[in-house]
Amino acid sequence: MSAKSAPGPSSVLRGHRADVQALCCHPNRALLYSGDSAGEAKAWDLTTERATWSQRLHPNEAGVTALHIAGPDCSSLLSQGRDGTIKTWALSAEGLPSRTLLQVIETGSYNFCRMAVLSLDASVSEGQRTNPSANRKNGQATSSNQDTERQQAKPFTDGMGATCSTELGLKHRSSTKEEPVEKLREGMSQELIVAIAGHDPAVLEIWNMQTGVPVQQLTQPAGHKHGMCMAVQLYTQKEQSVLHALVGYEDGTVAVWDVTAGRLVKSSQLHAEPVMALAVTADGSGGICAAADNKVQCFGLGSPSTLLQMLAMLEVKQHGIADICIRPDQRLFATAGWDGKVRLFHHKKMRPLAILQYHRKGVTALAFQPHNQCLISASRDGTIAIWSVFQHKTI
Repeated sequence: MSAKSAPGPSSVLRGHRADVQALCCHPNRALLYSGDSAGEAKAWDLTTERATWSQRLHPNEAGVTALHIAGPDCSSLLSQGRDGTIKTWALSAEGLPSRTLLQVIETGSYNFCRMAVLSLDASVSEGQRTNPSANRKNGQATSSNQDTERQQAKPFTDGMGATCSTELGLKHRSSTKEEPVEKLREGMSQELIVAIAGHDPAVLEIWNMQTGVPVQQLTQPAGHKHGMCMAVQLYTQKEQSVLHALVGYEDGTVAVWDVTAGRLVKSSQLHAEPVMALAVTADGSGGICAAADNKVQCFGLGSPSTLLQMLAMLEVKQHGIADICIRPDQRLFATAGWDGKVRLFHHKKMRPLAILQYHRKGVTALAFQPHNQCLISASRDGTIAIWSVFQHKTI
């Protein structure tokens, strides 16, 4: 692949002592959240380029694999670790996490598949939301034994020294303040949906974060076994109220599921190696996938066909891509290479634009700043680079 040479990063954030493997930008503030393989997370003021908060969110051996801002007014931070949990932390009005642990959900997921998070709005009607009763009729819901086990109330320790209680799968830290935990959780969206590989990594589970229980399981049909779930994205399409999951599997297959019905809609084997990264456009019209091979596949999601509508296939020199990120204006997208390089592509024209080189080890995560469209990359070398490229150009 040929691409124009590009300048180095405009700034580099240092402070993590382990592989940085999760990034998340605040939608309304110049704040960046990062998580590393030792379980530590940091909040960075991107104006001063200094860390303003640091805390260990998951045990050292579990690490932080994903971070996400959620809730109305961006009132909470979700963190995922390889300790089988998703935790929800309260955010202050300034966007800084507190030590108040709002919620801990034991998913039983210990693989490397990052969670996907989506806040459903009024466009998703009551009749289109996931229905556990209907799912049981389709044989897709969690078994009664699993439901009973998750609903049993018992004390536990969250691995970070916090004593918590359990009710209907929803675990919360006992509050020492006057406000009850229920009040602290008032800001959480009742329509916050999380998709994550289950205890059986071949099964994708859909969780309702307000109730803290799984509402759907997407089990591969008999005769179509694709291995573990490696990557997932949730999306809805314009003027439609159906929630979809785009899933990448171990054998290189990419599949689209109707989450409401628990039904496989379409699938195509796009790679010869495990799918490592997925991205979906903001309007849900198209997607991009990459794998442990050297191919980047672009496809449409609007076709009624049972196969994905292929648009372009791009090749890079080195194998392995850990993440894909589409810029909010959908003009370009970036890939995170195992070779330590960030590659930029023109989204509409499907052609390479530049190769960004700084990191000494593999790039693990990418994010675009919402307010100025700077690209941010995280790496196994413990650094976070900020790139001011193609910000205001018409490309």
